[in-house]
Amino acid sequence: MLLKLQRFCLLAAMLVLLTACDNEEPNDAPSPSPTPTPPPQPTEVPPLLQEIAEQMLVFQSDRDGDWEIYTMHADGSNVVQLTDNTAADEYPVWSPDGSQIVFKSNRDGNFEIYRMNADGSDQQRLTDHPAQDEDPAWSPDGTQIIFHSDRVSTLEIYIMNADGSDLTQFTETIGKNGLPAWSPDGQWIAYTGNRYLGWNVYVTSLDKTQDTRITDGHGACRPDWSPDGSKIAYVSQRADDKGDIWVMNPDGSDKSQRTFDEVNYDYYPAWSPDGQYLAYAKTSDKNTGNWEIYIMSADGQQHARVTQHPARDKFPDWRPRANL
Repeated sequence: MLLKLQRFCLLAAMLVLLTACDNEEPNDAPSPSPTPTPPPQPTEVPPLLQEIAEQMLVFQSDRDGDWEIYTMHADGSNVVQLTDNTAADEYPVWSPDGSQIVFKSNRDGNFEIYRMNADGSDQQRLTDHPAQDEDPAWSPDGTQIIFHSDRVSTLEIYIMNADGSDLTQFTETIGKNGLPAWSPDGQWIAYTGNRYLGWNVYVTSLDKTQDTRITDGHGACRPDWSPDGSKIAYVSQRADDKGDIWVMNPDGSDKSQRTFDEVNYDYYPAWSPDGQYLAYAKTSDKNTGNWEIYIMSADGQQHARVTQHPARDKFPDWRPRANL
């Protein structure tokens, strides 16, 4: 009987000990090691953009909710906002010496031409008219600015001094004329007009004694001269109904397609200061699509995307060679 009682007490004690061990968690028990997060992998910069990383572009973007003007390196890095307001600031173009940028803005109610320093300071209004003054460009010596306006009830091209003085009307033809670009030698103006077969590119001498249509329709528009004046880049719908970048001689000969995209729109070509590259913008829909900026080699063999943003980025223009 005594032996049975001793065994019972021993079993009871062991049960209490085991129960206590199950309910106790040591204070020094190691916590599970967290799964390490791999470091982010750097985005590989395409070789094309590596070649031009130190060059600069100015462009417009609505990444802050409305159109503003920005600069960045040609590889898409170091984006800097130059304008900041609730209006639309658009179509920026560097001055030939790289010290200033001309653009259009509707901050005072309608679109007028403005000028600012390359860092965004000293923003000045140059035109003052109830009509829409838009899409400016510089003369090659930086003393004059050319733009288009509907101040005579239709779209025509005007020239003024860089301070806004001495404004004169340059074109006066049937139809609309706009989107002017000054030749590097200062003797010719390329522009877009719709007086024959829809939109076409025309070249007119500065003295207006010669005026030549150099395209044959297909929505040709937005000419831009190469730095040496030997080529004109432009947009054409010749290959599809959307628009691609083409290049031709100033007399309209030797037309050559540079972008081949049947799905997207390729617009706003701009030559680099050395003539080796073209910047342009691409979107799937001109009205609602997400415009992004691309750069290609001048022969169209290499292409690289520059901007990566859910907002719209377009109208690129290169900082001139004087500031490289």
